[in-house]
Amino acid sequence: MNITLLKVFTLVLILTGCIFVMVFGSPTTETAFARNVAVAHRFLDSKELPTGEKAKMTLGKDSTSEHGEVAFNHDTHSFNKYSPDGKTDIGCAECHHTDQPKSALKPPLVTSERAVMLTVEALKKADAAVVKGCRTCHFQEGNIPDGKEMAVAISKDAKGKEERKELNNEVAYHNNCNTCHDAAAKLRPELKKKKGFATTNDCLICHKKN
Repeated sequence: MNITLLKVFTLVLILTGCIFVMVFGSPTTETAFARNVAVAHRFLDSKELPTGEKAKMTLGKDSTSEHGEVAFNHDTHSFNKYSPDGKTDIGCAECHHTDQPKSALKPPLVTSERAVMLTVEALKKADAAVVKGCRTCHFQEGNIPDGKEMAVAISKDAKGKEERKELNNEVAYHNNCNTCHDAAAKLRPELKKKKGFATTNDCLICHKKN
């Protein structure tokens, strides 16, 4: 009798565990991955201007790169005269490039999703559209949501043949960050001595190695 009860109890535990995994997912399922991405990118598609502690972000918390994640401060990059020449603040559309009128787009940019240039003041208006985060369009390589397509850059080679390059989140981050940092270092060489400042080949200054 005791043996029979033990078998029944064991079977109930196994079935309960299976049901839990089916409903909530195991740590290695896509459900867990989706939750991790949601936490890592809580400012996707938002009208909230991240300030203070919320401005201290981590780019690519689910990074698959050997170099690991990168710390990023939205406040300092937005309001501390971080333009390459160090004379002005960086405009919102320098990073949120779809948030500008089509007339303001410069190659290779082709997509405009806002009739006016995005600014802090423009975002305060009641009818202002939300600001998209990078990962809304620049997905992680190999993790494109169903029904979505990876953003691409279209150009032509020396012979006029069309070339298409996928702009996953890693490529998008590096294009934006490195282009600006390299330009700043060229205009202000003294920045190379500043703690935490990096250019294209200084991977481990920005990246927290995995």
